[in-house]
Amino acid sequence: MPNAIICHGVKFKDDFDKMVIPFCASYWYPWLQQKLILSGVPTQVPSFTNSWLPARNYDADVDILSRQQIDSDTIMIGHSCGGGLLVKYLSENPDIKIGHLVLVAPWIDVQHQFPQYFNNFEPAPELIARVGTMDLFYSTDDHFGDMIIQGCEKLQSIYPNMRVHKFSDRSHFSGDMREFPELWNLCLEFINN
Repeated sequence: MPNAIICHGVKFKDDFDKMVIPFCASYWYPWLQQKLILSGVPTQVPSFTNSWLPARNYDADVDILSRQQIDSDTIMIGHSCGGGLLVKYLSENPDIKIGHLVLVAPWIDVQHQFPQYFNNFEPAPELIARVGTMDLFYSTDDHFGDMIIQGCEKLQSIYPNMRVHKFSDRSHFSGDMREFPELWNLCLEFINN
């Protein structure tokens, strides 16, 4: 039976302090979680500890991830830093095989801005062999610019068989984006196969 895990990103401390709802309930996450659950797919959106820069801690995030059910039927979706977390975690754990990996505007820190979290990791080329399907969503107008775009380009060069969904009008897939039908349609494809 498939299950899903949606990994949220990170904010700067000032922005995090202004939030009126938990980060894991932001953007399109609850909408997608509800759609998946109503389709019979148990879905978790774990709330990662200290979800602001520079406090976010990779080891603490791994501890939370390790408590999730992760197997060959799992759909893992990572947004921004959550996408980078999944690429690093799966790269470092070669025994883990999952059904589907979806990266949404992933931040893998190619500019080495957050070394205490990413520790200059390199995505494992063999990762794609342990994933049923791998998809990348990004937008050329991402408000984080090259910080995200360069990482997406790097991932495309490492994983040339990854399916790429490129937009020019979605920025960072955040802000007031409350629904994400393209991602939902992709999840439906996973569920129905």
